[in-house]
Amino acid sequence: MFYLAFTLVAVIALAAVFKWAAEHIRLPSVVALIIAGLVLAYPPIRERIIGGHEHTITMIGDAGLLALMFMAGLESSWRMLYKEKEEAAYIAVFAAFVPLVVGAAAFWLMGYELSTSLIVGVCMSISAEATRAKVLMELDKLNTRVGSALIGAGLIDDTIGLSLFVLITYFIEEGGSNEQLLVVASIICFFAGLAIKRVVGREPKTMVYLEKVLNVCLVPFFFVSIGLHFDFQSLVMNAWILVAVIAIATLGKFAGVFLTKFFLDLSYKQLHLISWSMNSRGALEMALALVAFRSGLIHSKLYSSLVVMTLVTTLVFPFIMTYMVHRDPKIMK
Repeated sequence: MFYLAFTLVAVIALAAVFKWAAEHIRLPSVVALIIAGLVLAYPPIRERIIGGHEHTITMIGDAGLLALMFMAGLESSWRMLYKEKEEAAYIAVFAAFVPLVVGAAAFWLMGYELSTSLIVGVCMSISAEATRAKVLMELDKLNTRVGSALIGAGLIDDTIGLSLFVLITYFIEEGGSNEQLLVVASIICFFAGLAIKRVVGREPKTMVYLEKVLNVCLVPFFFVSIGLHFDFQSLVMNAWILVAVIAIATLGKFAGVFLTKFFLDLSYKQLHLISWSMNSRGALEMALALVAFRSGLIHSKLYSSLVVMTLVTTLVFPFIMTYMVHRDPKIMK
């Protein structure tokens, strides 16, 4: 019991330190939590801190996933979707389906099973709405034309990705599994967060306190559970898979966004900025990858590559967006 208490406290403490460090160097908190999870999963550290409590950490991590999805709903805004609904819809649909098709086709041509290829494509179709919203708020560009379209597109994009994942896994697994139930529960939590934000908002002290408790006590365990399945050795031995995942995911997002040029009155500079924004992934993509791995739908090499792809695209996006906006302040109009 003492060892378990030590493990739980150590996970929470390390996550807090990494988040504190990320805030001081202006990195998204999701990046800090991913790194914290990978550090705790590094074999020598894992043996000393996690020990034989992997099952417990995984169970708490599932609760952390539900908490994370609930807070993602709280951070989303239907109001922003209504503001630029046409542009948001076009960007979301093209930025979701093109990487899905490109990713699935590429991995199928590389010899992977169709089911595995489809799951990889769905993971590539997701975008990180919460991270994007935070960067836009820091730049004071959330209420601009492009900013509103990006937030709305992210909301639609995530909904499409979640729905397709449930649909695909349902047919692949002939009726579903406990892992699929976890995804369904995640969707319910996401829309519960949306509904609660619409009814009571995030300002009441109870909501503020609840978010703090969830962020500190549950969410870190989700990222640790992601790290526990991460295979450092297979990633090094199969580096080409990582390169392929990052390249194909990025190509798919950029191609999807630039195809909207035929339908929207946006400049190529704006589309370039939107492409980098939609290319950033987040916790949702990793959640789907984790569920797919635990269900046996993807192997450890693909799973580990998807985690690193999430880390890279999420890490790069804030710097590129900040640079482009400072260089051309009118780009968001």
